[in-house]
Amino acid sequence: MTTLNEHCEWLLNEVDKLQQTQVHYEDRAFLLSLKSVINEQNKRSEQIQNELDGRLWNHTNW
Repeated sequence: MTTLNEHCEWLLNEVDKLQQTQVHYEDRAFLLSLKSVINEQNKRSEQIQNELDGRLWNHTNW
């Protein structure tokens, strides 16, 4: 499970607020998809950070 950084949390909260004010289905569906993209980007960012940490601390490359 990935942890959300504060920027991601803020962005998801803003998208939630926007989603609640939309009356058109297409707009709500777009914002729902946007939330999925935000979560996926957060997950990938965390994976990249963990990979970088692992590579930097790999003693065989020192």
